[in-house]
Amino acid sequence: MTTTRSKVTAFRPPQRRRIHQDVAEQLRDAILDGRLRTGQKLPPERELAEEFRVNRTSVREAIKVLEGLGLVSVRQGDGATVQPLIEGSLDLLAPMIFHGGRVNPDVVTEMAEVLMPLLFEMARLAIERRRAAQLDDLRRLRDLIADEARRREDRFASARDVIVLVSDMTRNRVWQMLGRRLRALLASEPMREARQRLRRDPGRIVPIIDACLAAIDAGRPREAIAALRRMISFVNDTELRSNGRLRIAARV
Repeated sequence: MTTTRSKVTAFRPPQRRRIHQDVAEQLRDAILDGRLRTGQKLPPERELAEEFRVNRTSVREAIKVLEGLGLVSVRQGDGATVQPLIEGSLDLLAPMIFHGGRVNPDVVTEMAEVLMPLLFEMARLAIERRRAAQLDDLRRLRDLIADEARRREDRFASARDVIVLVSDMTRNRVWQMLGRRLRALLASEPMREARQRLRRDPGRIVPIIDACLAAIDAGRPREAIAALRRMISFVNDTELRSNGRLRIAARV
């Protein structure tokens, strides 16, 4: 007698050339959504291959991606078991913030609670250790962000470059590594989708940069640090928590 196993969750056939990556992303989102719960075993490779309409090699590669992210634990002969999300890689932050067409404001808040104190300290060191040539670079990025003839996403890319520039101003390699990691996070596809949904204007950062440069030119470092911290807050979208737009967008 043949038994029919009900599907754990509904998946669609992959659309991308890198089929295993598409499969991995759908399984990842099912874990993030709670459709696949901690401690639950993924269906066998054969069943997943049938549901996704792919070969078992693609499923096997997808599970390796999930294992690399810390979302599943794989034991020989025992299959793949979903792990607690807090055991996962920091690479999960972007899809945790935005996946399945939805923004998760709670994750944005949690990320801001961790990042902001760190980045504010980075801003202080940047002002203290700045070099004249780096201020010229900041002015150049300011003009690129202000240029409304450029694509909106290109202007956001220049805003992300500000974070890397500020990290370089600290002359601290750990801050420089963190700045580049944060730029990559903000440039990721889930974050780009979130920006498109929220319709942010990158030009809003320009007056803040101007205030920072003016304070430096006037020899007022405390005001420069305050402005630089406002700039970092804007680039990281922390203000979305207070004005409610993020929660509205999450319900759309």
